Amino acid sequence: MLSQVKRSVNASLGKFGYRIVRTPTAPTDAASSSLKTLKAESVDGWFSTERCRGLYALIITTTGPILEIGHFLGRSTACICEAMADANQHREFRSYDIGFKSSDDFKEFYFRVLGQEIDVPSEYVSDVFAKEMTTTELALRNLRGLGLETYVELVSGDFIELDTSRYDVVFCDAMHQPEEIAYNLPHIIERSNPGCMWAFDDMNPENIRAILSSGTAVLVDCAELLGIFRYMGGSGA
Repeated sequence: MLSQVKRSVNASLGKFGYRIVRTPTAPTDAASSSLKTLKAESVDGWFSTERCRGLYALIITTTGPILEIGHFLGRSTACICEAMADANQHREFRSYDIGFKSSDDFKEFYFRVLGQEIDVPSEYVSDVFAKEMTTTELALRNLRGLGLETYVELVSGDFIELDTSRYDVVFCDAMHQPEEIAYNLPHIIERSNPGCMWAFDDMNPENIRAILSSGTAVLVDCAELLGIFRYMGGSGA
């Protein structure tokens, strides 16, 4: 099954001039020069080039409504929108990001989720709080700069409180450790149609085991740290 998925992804990407290069580190200069650059890669963010292309490939090869959890400045969002634009399709696409207004807001939220205080990433301080704008406002500005803003509904707030729809594709950038997975995964399951494709960032072996232990999904592929899963239905143990 995995080889079939890879062949389908590569065939679909080929129609648009892209191909995936899988390496344990960043592509070499020779490999990079042979890749068509996504417009989304011009947006600031932590999402690597390989993960950008892995997410783009997932959207190109799927159908149905899309949910994104954690758009930050819009780099991953732009990947999804660019895939829809290249495929000449408008799909329901809703993207959420917590509207932190300060470092205190950030720390309070993650203390509630993780039960411990974590450091505020410097990018939040310099790229968000110092500008006195929300991540959603900044993401919208970045998407407008690429002409991709019409492909997504950006929402500032917690998807758990605001969203009750069901989706066929979910990208979540809020699964960085087992405690965060335990917090978010039940709500993602509630919003997933059977067969929904999940793309989760920062998937190391421990995080993959935490997701598979729910008994609700199978691992399809992993592009660098971007784990692709298929939700099989059910609520697990």
